[in-house]
Amino acid sequence: MITNMFTPTDYKNSGFDLVHRTWRKISVSTTVFDEDKFMHSFYRGYMNRPSIRISKRTTTVADPLIDVLLSSRVPSFTNYDINLIRFGHRLSMGAENIIGLLLEEYIHQNIIELGWSCCWGNSISSVDFCSSTGLLIQVKNKSNTENSSSNKIRMGTDIKKWYRMKASTGETCWDELNHTIGAKELLSEQKFREFVTLTVKKNPSLLYLDTQEFDLVFPNN
Repeated sequence: MITNMFTPTDYKNSGFDLVHRTWRKISVSTTVFDEDKFMHSFYRGYMNRPSIRISKRTTTVADPLIDVLLSSRVPSFTNYDINLIRFGHRLSMGAENIIGLLLEEYIHQNIIELGWSCCWGNSISSVDFCSSTGLLIQVKNKSNTENSSSNKIRMGTDIKKWYRMKASTGETCWDELNHTIGAKELLSEQKFREFVTLTVKKNPSLLYLDTQEFDLVFPNN
């Protein structure tokens, strides 16, 4: 049972009861197997939230031909420049991959007391947040991110879609989400940035930093 997996505090703060009720209401199948899968997905997602997660080193190896291409295109690049670009690219990609998780945790922390919860770990397909009144929201970081679809949700289920940023302009859309939630000015880009800064300071391990590469690029730090 999920109560044996969570501490009492995490059980309450995760919003499990709310999400579980929503899952049972809108899912096509709610067999014991399906429910077990739902519970484990929810648990893994919540326990992998940015504030406590420990990111692992990427297992992919950078293509050395990229270095050749860059130095050929910009002959003035030194070996240091190439190493710095490679290091920065890996770090930036890791940061980009975790923004969506940070976005979910930021929203969840601010709306859990208002009868909303994150559907952690894709525990409800195509739904990122649900409310006690039955509202469903799918959240994306940018407008050019493809929205997922699922045949595991009952036909006729209305899922609102929201994205944080317009990819073409960089404009953010928090007012729209605040309106949907029913809490004026609760969420904002500035508050999200403050949350991200504080979360990284408290848990630097949420973003993997290759210390060997770092020391090569910044030997005096």
